[in-house]
Amino acid sequence: MKKLLRAQSAMLAALLLIPALASCGGNDPVNDVTTSGGDLPGSDETTTAADDSVKPLESRNLGGKDINVLIRSEWSYEFMVDEETGDSVSDAIYRRNTAVEDKYKCSLNFIDFAGNWANHESFTNTIHNSVLAGDGAYDFIAGYQAVLTTNIQNGDLMNLYDVPNLRLDAPWWTQEGVEALTYNGKCFEVGGDIVVSVLEGINCMFYNKRLAEEQKLPDLYDLVRAGKWTHEKFAELTKDIYEDLDNSGSKTINDKYGLLMQQYYIRPYVVVYDTPTISKDGELVWYNEHTLDVIDKLIALFTTEDVFYTDATADAVSAAWANGNALFITTMLGTAAQLRSMYDDFGIIPMPKFNEDQEGYYTTTKNEVSMICVPKTAPDPDVSGFVIEAMCRESTDTVAKSFYETALKGKYVRDENSAEMIDLIRSGLTFDFGWVASMSTGVSGATYENQVKAGSNTFTSWFAGEESSIREKISAYLAAYE
Repeated sequence: MKKLLRAQSAMLAALLLIPALASCGGNDPVNDVTTSGGDLPGSDETTTAADDSVKPLESRNLGGKDINVLIRSEWSYEFMVDEETGDSVSDAIYRRNTAVEDKYKCSLNFIDFAGNWANHESFTNTIHNSVLAGDGAYDFIAGYQAVLTTNIQNGDLMNLYDVPNLRLDAPWWTQEGVEALTYNGKCFEVGGDIVVSVLEGINCMFYNKRLAEEQKLPDLYDLVRAGKWTHEKFAELTKDIYEDLDNSGSKTINDKYGLLMQQYYIRPYVVVYDTPTISKDGELVWYNEHTLDVIDKLIALFTTEDVFYTDATADAVSAAWANGNALFITTMLGTAAQLRSMYDDFGIIPMPKFNEDQEGYYTTTKNEVSMICVPKTAPDPDVSGFVIEAMCRESTDTVAKSFYETALKGKYVRDENSAEMIDLIRSGLTFDFGWVASMSTGVSGATYENQVKAGSNTFTSWFAGEESSIREKISAYLAAYE
């Protein structure tokens, strides 16, 4: 992962600068749809890319063609917006869609099916059955990151490097995702500014400033900047805070803690503490001394009385934390939108490093975020790639800018330091190939969660019992990349 983060730095630096610069990031803007200048709809001039190293999109008239896009109903807000309502992000999505339709003379037709975890099989089957039938029903798809790997293994999706017009090395695509999810020169799903769920789904930590002051904590922003925001410091600062506020005699969500979290957020430590599962050579590398050490440290921290992790809903946990029930919460950037009425001030910081030797602050997203893919039976992959690329480019100056600059930094955060931290958090975003494909590989962040819930490190015996099965699954999954 250290090699990956170094490789990302230049691209991510460009990505983080884009929202702040009026002339950068969008695809060829239409009239005043974005803050950038550009040619007007119907112009014969070629468009201008945000990055000089990326070839600009050509001007193209698609003749009113319907672009059929399969999306999930539960995340339809990422695409289906019929009019401007005053909400900055929703309005930006509307402007993005309108700009692409007007400029390239096409009609975006979003087809939504239930696609959350409870309905994931029916969603993947919808894709698979369409491919089997050869009906060409969808030009492209925005699906559940962890679930689309089933369609990858079924051979339903195109290698995105083979899709014309896609510039996967451009900053509007999530470069760390492209790198991490590419194996043997193939990548079948990718995230970027086109999908809001990737923007809002990045894992991070919030802290309550009133409680931090009461506990006489050091300046957490300075700790982060100095590279000293580590697991050891995290464990130290959560100590001696627990109070049985509801007098129940047992730990509940209504008590006072050093850390309050939904138990899911134990899983991202696969990435946060740099324990990769499958190497770029397709080898299972998860079991090693570092992984065992990480699990030991997680169990030691998360089983103390000062930490409460629960299977309650994310909204319930966020509400309890906003009520002042804990110093820290592990959550995602988008949660800030729910805290506008929170009485106490709060700050945003990255997930801690495992130790000071770790090169950077790493983070990942929830498994449910949307990723873009193209079915093998897309009627015209050239058009699919063109429209996807146009939408993602346009999203940088509209959707991403509205989410990060207008909404998150402008409305939700309480200080300039948190705005700085948001950029740092974004720069550490990455993915684990094995975990993303856990449904197919048997490699899952839930293993860390189960170890913590059991209260003992049984990873060695668990791995010994599962290794043969996991290796077989990995081999079968990687066959889709051969």
